[in-house]
Amino acid sequence: ITANQEGYTSFIIPDNVGGRFSVLTPVGLLPIACAGFDVKELVKGAQAMEKACATDIPFAENPAAQYAAVRNALYEEAGKKIEIVVNFQPKLHFLAEWWKQLYGESEGKGIFPAACDFTTDLHSMGQWIQEGERSIFETVISIERPEKTLLFPHDDENLDGLNFLEGKRVDDVNKM
Repeated sequence: ITANQEGYTSFIIPDNVGGRFSVLTPVGLLPIACAGFDVKELVKGAQAMEKACATDIPFAENPAAQYAAVRNALYEEAGKKIEIVVNFQPKLHFLAEWWKQLYGESEGKGIFPAACDFTTDLHSMGQWIQEGERSIFETVISIERPEKTLLFPHDDENLDGLNFLEGKRVDDVNKM
């Protein structure tokens, strides 16, 4: 009412869109645009995934169905109760946070969704992930084509013993 009275621009959010999905409505797209991201490309990507994951797409070609089947098998058959979404790109932090919200709200029970930003969380969480209770599985979000290429440099003194990485791309090492 105030927006109309004051002549402010306002956006209509469809009643059938739940809060966790509102990122693809003006509620989410406006701040994403203000942050400098191309919302047209984001929406185009979301539309492409909607088509790729439609219920009439064969299982062998449907990434969402495959992901759901793997998650269910890990939960039901292998007793994995925690899924950790991991990324090596700081720009993906809030995507992982959104993923936690989506899965936490949508599932509510069963698999506990967690997220880690590697390498930031690698030291603090890596030991637990590698040596802790075997109740977890990891899903790694990987950038196929990073915007920038960062190569490991040469260190004349090889103080850290990592010169074997010289000339390799940081993103390739992370993927290993």
